[in-house]
Amino acid sequence: MGMNYFKNWKDLKMTTKKVSAGQMWKSEQTGEVFVVTSLYKDVLASFAMLRAIRSGTNENNKRAKVVRIEGGGECIVGFSIAEQV
Repeated sequence: MGMNYFKNWKDLKMTTKKVSAGQMWKSEQTGEVFVVTSLYKDVLASFAMLRAIRSGTNENNKRAKVVRIEGGGECIVGFSIAEQV
């Protein structure tokens, strides 16, 4: 009860062991890169607050759902972990 597991994990681009503040994630829609600024739990779900890397304003801040993957790991819905250069 209360655990949100994502069953279609093969549909996800990339997951991580645990989503944490400071990680960079790339939007699958726009390709824009965001940094996780904070995480919080609501009654039934976990959310990540994301801030756009290239934007100096708060207009591009987003809230996205964090889901657990069956077999271990977490991901942010609509995002894939950004590759390190």
